[in-house]
Amino acid sequence: MMPRDAGPDSQNPSRPLTGAEKVGVLLLALGKERASGLLKKFNPEELNIIVRSTEVMPTISASELEKIVEEFESQLGLGTPFVGRPEDVKRLVTDVITENKSSLDADSFVAHQDIWARFAGLPDDILHGYMRAQSPQVAAYYLDRLGSERASGILKSFSPAERNDLMNRILGLGQVAPQVIEALETSLHAELFDNDRRSSDKHLTMAGILNNMDKDESAAILQYLTSIKPKDAEAIRKMLFKFEDLIMLPARAMTVLMDGIPVERTVIALQGADSELQNKVLAALSPRARRMAEAELQSPANVAARDIAEARRAIVDSVLRLSAEGNIEVPSQDAA
Repeated sequence: MMPRDAGPDSQNPSRPLTGAEKVGVLLLALGKERASGLLKKFNPEELNIIVRSTEVMPTISASELEKIVEEFESQLGLGTPFVGRPEDVKRLVTDVITENKSSLDADSFVAHQDIWARFAGLPDDILHGYMRAQSPQVAAYYLDRLGSERASGILKSFSPAERNDLMNRILGLGQVAPQVIEALETSLHAELFDNDRRSSDKHLTMAGILNNMDKDESAAILQYLTSIKPKDAEAIRKMLFKFEDLIMLPARAMTVLMDGIPVERTVIALQGADSELQNKVLAALSPRARRMAEAELQSPANVAARDIAEARRAIVDSVLRLSAEGNIEVPSQDAA
């Protein structure tokens, strides 16, 4: 057993460790290879708990480790110096998850890890407005999480008295319980980022409706939306897309689009289209698919207008979906 002699390593931690903190220390002590095998058995929420615990856990010395995991004494090595730092625990868990993406459902973990980076990436005016809606203590915590350079820019938007108060609160920030951090992260997701996704979904739905309307009718509706919700109208306008607009798609975007469209649907949609558009679409197909499509188009069948319209609508919907997902970029109508 390791001697419990006096010295820096024998000092007691400032408070008892939580279960999650002990798990993090143990994983770090076991080493990356052994920790990797254990972490595969954790679910995403358990991984989140471990990582959140690093926000408040103290540094752990070798003697403190011994008290927690005496049964692993022989594996750790007698007399080997050990300092369990919170950042090392977080790095260990992150590295192992990165190496085991195929065997771990880490979406929840990644969401919690990325939320602060996404938060810091928001424009100053949005951050300032959001912090004004929070209590001063919560705003101080957010500023502290942003880092000194970014926080200084945001603080300039507050009055001198508000800045002084926030700086004083930042100075007085102590350890924040993991449960509180989790609640704040959840609020950020719900109030800042989930709303963005829901708005995008609504814009996509509206664009799909307008795409299937008469040009004059859709223009009138868009003009009305512009008068009452200009930002939403602009987002919808960028998503407006007709089948004939395929001619504007860059070659890469067209290839990505056609990879997900059945050849039969492509052939039906191209019935009656002008030759320039047909050539643009056919050029994006694989050699085998192109030969099939060209053969079908050279001896066109009697396809109902309704079937042609449905095939074209399905392709336009695919364009909008790929654009909303960021997989392709659709040129704006103004650039056409």
